Amino acid sequence: MIVAIAADHAGLPLRQVLTDVVSAAGHEPLLLGPSDGRPVDYPLVTRLVGDAIATARAERGILVCGSGAGVTVAANKLPLIRAAYGTDHYTAGQMVEHDSCNVIALGARVMGPAVAVEVVQAFLGARFSGEERHARRLAAVLEFERLRSLNAATRLHEVGQSLWLDYITRGLLDSGDLARYIASAAVTGLTSNPTIFDKAITGSADYDEQVRQLSERGLATEELFFQLAIDDLRRAASLFKPTWDATQGVDGYVSLEVSPTLAYDTAATMAQARMLHEQAAIPNLLVKVPGTSEGLVAIEELIFAGIPLNVTLLFSDDQYVAAAAAYRRGLERRHDAGLDLRVASVASVFISRWDQALVNLVPDELQDQLGIAMAKRCYRAYRRSLGSPDWKVLEAAGARPQRLLLASTGTKSKRRPDTYYVEALAAPDTINTMPQPTLDAFIDHGHVGDLLSADAVDADQMVAQFESRGIDVQGLAARLQTEGAKAFVDSWEDLMQKMAGKATKVSAGVT
Repeated sequence: MIVAIAADHAGLPLRQVLTDVVSAAGHEPLLLGPSDGRPVDYPLVTRLVGDAIATARAERGILVCGSGAGVTVAANKLPLIRAAYGTDHYTAGQMVEHDSCNVIALGARVMGPAVAVEVVQAFLGARFSGEERHARRLAAVLEFERLRSLNAATRLHEVGQSLWLDYITRGLLDSGDLARYIASAAVTGLTSNPTIFDKAITGSADYDEQVRQLSERGLATEELFFQLAIDDLRRAASLFKPTWDATQGVDGYVSLEVSPTLAYDTAATMAQARMLHEQAAIPNLLVKVPGTSEGLVAIEELIFAGIPLNVTLLFSDDQYVAAAAAYRRGLERRHDAGLDLRVASVASVFISRWDQALVNLVPDELQDQLGIAMAKRCYRAYRRSLGSPDWKVLEAAGARPQRLLLASTGTKSKRRPDTYYVEALAAPDTINTMPQPTLDAFIDHGHVGDLLSADAVDADQMVAQFESRGIDVQGLAARLQTEGAKAFVDSWEDLMQKMAGKATKVSAGVT
């Protein structure tokens, strides 16, 4: 791992010693701040280490001042930092194993080099235990950070709905903006798709140097893309790892989609999902697999294989039920085989595309109503699935629910508020993933609406109104899934073409 190291003028005598310890332990030291011995205020060097962790350029940090007190106080004011003063070998290990500390503070005027070496070795060698009591306490600590920022997003988190960001760019990571969303807006996960990466990679020069290096290694366009995407998602996943730890794997995930061209190819979907899972090699990454009939077969097999999944391209309660059944079958097979049932999954139901499909096809009073109605029916199906006898058997054996994720919740209609779907779909034990403009709007002026009911009677009544006007709701669901799959393929092919063009240009030195 990369370990950021910084010291003020009083702590400078220990910096080289600690750098050597980090290197000897097989890690990469990232030296920050001045080294000329001139006076420098400890908050400045503390900020450098905090920024390195918040931008995922470093996983842990070491801060040194005269006593260790100043940098400890300063570090704990920064987003995503959990710092403690390391006085001895036991404390240095326990602060990570029990408390998930990612920064250790030392005092060069009160600690000799030999003790500092022993302390840092213990800090570097420790890992968070994941035990229930420590996860519970870490969750409470993370909640303190969220309470610093009272806004609609943190209030939605308080009622039990996880907020995920449907967006990623290298700039989002490098600027520290993702860390700030985590700290101040209770964002606990992230989703991506080909369109998002298309805009990120081909719309900036942030990736040019890495594209050139990977191209020189002879990577094919698809391989090159997945390497870029995985590098970004690994960084994002490291920022969400404390949430993953605190929730014992319930929350704190990032998502990466298999090639959309495989939506109707079970074997190829399974092979690529396994490859992406192994290549990423992080516990909090969900591989996105479409909920097509061919995808459902792959979902059961991949869950049986222990690969965490995000089931995508779901629109109706029937499609959701089919995805949930595939997840359950995979777990049942693991149960029969005596395997661990803690395999994470979410089922992503797309909302706004329902309403976009019916623009100008229904009366004004029914415009922008069907998406919310279908979301409510999916929530009812979700609650029913968690109460079924089959699920209760798995739950008693240690299984966790496949969480319902509400996707495509950005407002596209000009007649509706920019927080329309978010405010209408607050529901405990679910996830809402939203684009950055929607999240910013919700933080700024949104409010938490009434929580969804598990009976969805009003949703049935609304759907009946659409059907009475000749709308084939089930037929539309099938069409939306087909059109969604095609749109993702179009976006993927456009991305691959642009990636190939970018690789050619940067390899030739053209920007």
